[in-house]
Amino acid sequence: MQSGLWFDSCVTERPSEDFSLSRMARLVAVSTELAGLAHQLGKGWTTIGRVEGNAFRIVETSVSSHHCEVRLREDELMVRDLCSTNGTFVQGRRITEAVLKPGQTFRVGEVDLRFEAAAVGHSPAATFVNTMLVGAKSPRLMPPAEAEIVIPLEPTAVPAKKYQVLFVDDSLSFIETFAELCDVLAKQTWEIHSATSADQALAVLQRTPVDLVALDVIMPMVDGIQLLGIIKRRYPGIRIAVLTGRATENHRAACLASGAELFIEKPVATDGSKVVFNMLNELVSWEHREGFSGALHQVGLQEVIQMECIGRRSLILEVRDQQMVGEIYIETGAIIHATVGELVGGEAFNRLLSLTGGEFRMKPFQSPAQRTVEQPWEYLVMEAARCRDEETDLRSRKATETETTIKPVAPDPPQEAVVDDGEPSEDEFVVVASYDGQWSPVEVSED
Repeated sequence: MQSGLWFDSCVTERPSEDFSLSRMARLVAVSTELAGLAHQLGKGWTTIGRVEGNAFRIVETSVSSHHCEVRLREDELMVRDLCSTNGTFVQGRRITEAVLKPGQTFRVGEVDLRFEAAAVGHSPAATFVNTMLVGAKSPRLMPPAEAEIVIPLEPTAVPAKKYQVLFVDDSLSFIETFAELCDVLAKQTWEIHSATSADQALAVLQRTPVDLVALDVIMPMVDGIQLLGIIKRRYPGIRIAVLTGRATENHRAACLASGAELFIEKPVATDGSKVVFNMLNELVSWEHREGFSGALHQVGLQEVIQMECIGRRSLILEVRDQQMVGEIYIETGAIIHATVGELVGGEAFNRLLSLTGGEFRMKPFQSPAQRTVEQPWEYLVMEAARCRDEETDLRSRKATETETTIKPVAPDPPQEAVVDDGEPSEDEFVVVASYDGQWSPVEVSED
């Protein structure tokens, strides 16, 4: 070692994630067909399934689209099944929840996974930083940073009302991630509650006045459709949105028929999550806003139609204001009919999309008596926007044309002097009597 130099190993006060067990623990596929497939585990819940959107995707036919979820708890692994078709097994027994030790395996469908903790690593409580090369003298301590002066802000407004929102989903991963995003976007106007089963949800409703319930369809024991009916009977004033990863037409029809205000497929991207939040936020707060209700403020009726068409869904979208009621029929993502008053087809669709206020309601799909729309929904939406712009421009021009200036009134032309020749003309009157409460004759001179 060079003279005058020494090494010092420092212990940090905070754990470093680079050396924590949670960063190094992983799941490894044991099955021969999937040899080499592994996933490093993080801090939160990790979803395992066949489709995109899962943190650990296993493309194998026996694995459900959203099969199970796992989470590290110190040196153990919590495993929760998500109502998978082929089940989650530990030691040959099908489980709903289980806890695994390092080295143990569990099966998802026909795929075996082994839980491996870090073989080498330091304790997360006290992490060693890389050895530092310093001078021969004792290292100088950095002067403490000056205390930051914090000036308390004066209260400027009354805090906004907090809406009580309950998420019911058997996936704790989804609840944690989506609820956290909603909490940020709501800007402290939501008080979020969560439940992973029907009995937990009913317990929350019993002790808390909830404004909105967002529930999943597929849940153990009592599914979301049954829970929807129970909530509607016990608490008819609560608004309910169905937020599911299995958006089948049968589920959609059953939920809308049971009283759900919205039926939405779970988002898999950040942009989709924001749109879903906007729809839920409008649904929970529409009584306190002007304009459209039913989630049409920030996303708009046009965006709702786009979401339904892109998702290839079937439903009837009822749109109304104080003067009219109309319906838009969507079948597997195609707009096939629209009606409002005496208008049908494209004219009716354009009229409905020109409304600036009112409310909407989703109803189960039924085939219309006639099909009046054949154009693609993209063309219809663009055409409606063009018509709306033209109507706005026309109203603006009419308002300008009605502005008139006051014209000066011309004075009456001067009258020519009349020469009195002693003879009454045809236009002159001869006074023969006067009236001051009674008629009195007037003497008429003969001059």
